[in-house]
Amino acid sequence: MKALVAAVGLTLALVASGLSPAAAGEVLKPTVFTPNPFAMTPPPAPLGPRPAAPVPARPPQVHPGRGPVVVYPCCTTGYWAYQWVPTSYTTYVWVPGYVTEDGTLVGGGYQPQVVPGGYYQPVWVTGY
Repeated sequence: MKALVAAVGLTLALVASGLSPAAAGEVLKPTVFTPNPFAMTPPPAPLGPRPAAPVPARPPQVHPGRGPVVVYPCCTTGYWAYQWVPTSYTTYVWVPGYVTEDGTLVGGGYQPQVVPGGYYQPVWVTGY
């Protein structure tokens, strides 16, 4: 804000004194700008009228056939149980550096770590 006030004040002072940069014996030269190699070129003009957008094709009307056969556990003997499904994934953990007993410096870094886990899934056990 101060710079703006200073610029306006200097302009007013030059106008009031009647001095201009050319009046001080300075020759004004036109500024020639070179083209910017990084400037974006305008997009090319379209070559002609664009064709109409195609109408989307409908999927074929095919009879799906028989539906899936669902058997409910209430009609057979058995019970629900849960089966353990083991899963595991690998992650990377930071291991800090250390110095061994003989004075060797071992640098820290990321090391793979296997994280075990799993989940229970329901299973229908028949015949009991």
